[in-house]
Amino acid sequence: MAASSIGAAAASLKLMRAFLPGVTGVPGGECGQLWLLRIGLHEVTRSKEMTDDRVWIIDHTIQIGDVKCLLILGCRLSCWQERRGPLSHRDMEVLALEPVVKSDGEIVRKQLQETAAKTGVPRAIVSDHGTDIKRGIEAFRADHPRTAGLYDIAHKMAILLKGELGAKEEWSEYLKHIGQAKKRLQQTSLAFLAPPTPRTKARYMNLEKLVAWGTNTLAYVDHPHSVTDEPVDEDQLRQKLGWLVEYRKSLAGWNAMMRVVAATLEYIRQEGYHRRAAVELRQQLQPIATDPQSRRLTNKILSFVKEQSIHARHGEHLIGSSECIESLIGKGKRLEGQQSKSGFTRMVLGMAAAVVNPTTTYIEQAFSHVKTRHVFQWCRDKLGVSVQSQRQRALGCPECGTRPG
Repeated sequence: MAASSIGAAAASLKLMRAFLPGVTGVPGGECGQLWLLRIGLHEVTRSKEMTDDRVWIIDHTIQIGDVKCLLILGCRLSCWQERRGPLSHRDMEVLALEPVVKSDGEIVRKQLQETAAKTGVPRAIVSDHGTDIKRGIEAFRADHPRTAGLYDIAHKMAILLKGELGAKEEWSEYLKHIGQAKKRLQQTSLAFLAPPTPRTKARYMNLEKLVAWGTNTLAYVDHPHSVTDEPVDEDQLRQKLGWLVEYRKSLAGWNAMMRVVAATLEYIRQEGYHRRAAVELRQQLQPIATDPQSRRLTNKILSFVKEQSIHARHGEHLIGSSECIESLIGKGKRLEGQQSKSGFTRMVLGMAAAVVNPTTTYIEQAFSHVKTRHVFQWCRDKLGVSVQSQRQRALGCPECGTRPG
């Protein structure tokens, strides 16, 4: 399905109305937004089946202001084990969406306890081991020792890569060169060779793009060829990108590490943590680890996977990736759009709506149980006065003035 804003969806329906027999009117953007929020609130508040076979995936999402939201997703382990593979949003239920002004380990523990009282004690909890969440899970597990606390594989890979690269001067210099090259190339005929922008947050995740750029661009520097009707300015090419030659050996080693990480992520997404995970993963990684650095990384990965897999019972595969919650939070921020610059708004409920399988029965139940007034009441109770509202009350409404242009 194509992704579009709520306003664009309303405009598209208006354009298509002539081709839809019997349709005389279509909802506007505001109406469509409120429908979405009613569905989201229904997903958050509806009764869930009490079971002890769920895996919870949890994370905090933050914006400007002092409010952060704890999002708890649940997936039935029995259903995932039957097919295994990467999780989609439709595989999940939203068990909790809790905005709070203050969060620490004790507050997270209470939020987990309240969710368990409504949905059952989980078999495992997967997280990125953020400080508050990690402490909260440890405190929760003290009361529920059968619940496994699992570390998301992608975040652990980032920690291991940071250990291998973070203190290396060569890697720091490589990143510095990339930053300089982007500025030097973007207004030249070589702009098509400009590197990707390094991430400032979570900088050790998705490093493969930076390494792949260096590898592919070095190959082009070695064997330049025209990509337009004009010949390549080889002097300019060597002047701006000749520094890559110094990293030929390093790039080969970094590429080997990226292949090891990619293979690990793919395996855990498909198979999860289980008793034979380290053994099976070793068979896949050993042929890829071709130099001392990638072999050292492989040994650390295998040790970690073995440690996590101890939590699995015989024949049990536990979910090891939290990427579905990362993508859901990303979708929530896209739904918030420009409003995200003003802190959390009612559109935070859009994350809950995004996991719903919108059958006729589900939609009828949602609209029957949740009215627009319930959405506004939930927002008042959970979010308080938004940053945008505070700004308008303090400084006046900017829309009241004349806009230039």
